[in-house]
Amino acid sequence: MIPRDYQRAAVDAARDRTAAHGNTMLVLPTGAGKTAIAGFYIGEELENRRHDRVLVLQHTDELIDQNRTSIGAVTGMATSVVKAEQDDWGGRIVFGSVQTLARATRRERMAPVSHLVIDECHRSAAQSYQSIIDASRALNPEIKLLGLSATPGRGDGRSLRRTFSNVGYHLKIGTLIGRGLLVPPRTYTIDLGVEDELAELGATAGDVDMRAADKVLNRSVLNEAVVEHWQAKAADRRSIFFCATVDHADAVAEAFRAAGVTAETISGDMPSRVRADLIARFDRGGVQVLTNCMVLTEGFDSQPVGCIGILRPMLHKGTFIQAVGRGLRRVDPARFPGVVKTDCIVLDFAGAALRHGSLEQEINLDEDDPEPGQAPWKLCPTCEAELPLGASICDFCGHVFTRERGEARLLTAFDMMEIDLLERSPFAWCDLHGDGQAMMASGFNGWAGVFHDGTLWHALGQPKGRAIRPLAIGTRVQALAAADDFLRATETGSASIKSRRWLNDPATMKQMDLLQRAGHEANGLDFSLSKYAANCHLNFRWNRGAITSVVLGRAERSAA
Repeated sequence: MIPRDYQRAAVDAARDRTAAHGNTMLVLPTGAGKTAIAGFYIGEELENRRHDRVLVLQHTDELIDQNRTSIGAVTGMATSVVKAEQDDWGGRIVFGSVQTLARATRRERMAPVSHLVIDECHRSAAQSYQSIIDASRALNPEIKLLGLSATPGRGDGRSLRRTFSNVGYHLKIGTLIGRGLLVPPRTYTIDLGVEDELAELGATAGDVDMRAADKVLNRSVLNEAVVEHWQAKAADRRSIFFCATVDHADAVAEAFRAAGVTAETISGDMPSRVRADLIARFDRGGVQVLTNCMVLTEGFDSQPVGCIGILRPMLHKGTFIQAVGRGLRRVDPARFPGVVKTDCIVLDFAGAALRHGSLEQEINLDEDDPEPGQAPWKLCPTCEAELPLGASICDFCGHVFTRERGEARLLTAFDMMEIDLLERSPFAWCDLHGDGQAMMASGFNGWAGVFHDGTLWHALGQPKGRAIRPLAIGTRVQALAAADDFLRATETGSASIKSRRWLNDPATMKQMDLLQRAGHEANGLDFSLSKYAANCHLNFRWNRGAITSVVLGRAERSAA
């Protein structure tokens, strides 16, 4: 598996900062591949340390299972689990439950670990986490601590500085949008006529008083207006609405049902099995609208979500990003055939985008690279945490860094910047027809390609000896990103380097003979083809019928 370039940078920063400080925090948005980054870090840290052991800490059973599967696949190392009745410290990587290890009797049986990795580390200020961290340090004072989070800013104001002294790497969500790894949002700020009332609401426990917000927003006439705006802008999309209270969520769902739309409320009081069944029905399209009171901000990654509705004030930008992020995942066409998603509509009825700026503004036009000889880190003047040089806000205390003229600026209007993935890819991409409408890259364990049907781009991949797999349907950059990810997961770094060497080798006579038999260049073969390009053309010719069938078949279904 080959890491993306920013994943490589994050791993390097994590190793550097934990070596220098004994701890660091990585801030990466949903979709960045935080689990893969943790896996690369753990694998490299343990590679030449036979007696070291890592504890990965997470707060739900679902995350334990997900992390164990992903990190185990990246590292290839033995894993074990400590949760409930399981108490196995035998793996080189141990996946532990916070709820289990928060008990003093279970901490007494802890084994020493060399590294502690905390998933969703914005939770680590809680006493349950602190007791585990303290116990781990008591067993090994030299322990290295790595935290990962998409939104480290806590709404309760409790700082993470007790646990972390620095941020090793911070990736903006706009970077992933620009690279096609997340779909772009399209934000509509809609005034329901209650802006003045919302502005006057007080705050409790560091956030807006949601009972008071319910009194402002939960009115039949407003709920009906919400449905009308949704019907005008997103009636064909599966949608999630974030409401002020559970009563508000129930009322909004009822307004949708009254308009003939299948809608349900999902709440934290639901049994896990009932909640899982409701989400599965939503994924299948049996339910079109889900309303909730902030229970879908973590651990919910339904790819078909195409619209996010904000129906509650959001005092903290991290909360806003979490909510909108639920709709930015790309769709895997193999899992959800017929679902095409190139963007996500955000309907903001509560002024969150006016307060924090829409996520369309999060794309950097320039990079904050240090000048030669300049340190890549800076200190926050408020809390003295060490931060990446390009940080615009302190993830610990919220201090905002003002930008001088000439520094990197943010987009002030929706002007999506396509980052050229062809340059960043470890694989060479061959333009099959010279018009940029069909491109392929080959490795030793498979090939990937992107093909334009006249409207949308289709990404396809074929692992060696297996059937062609649809990877994505969307914009050019989204298709390229999916195809590049497929090859990164299929190939190794050494394989990509070796295949690139073929760019300098002429095609073999056997390749030219095969190309002629396959009908390539009927008017005469191009003897200037490289060995690599010939391989790409052969893969295309041998699979042309299947490629055409998948692309045109899906194009017809999308049009229908």
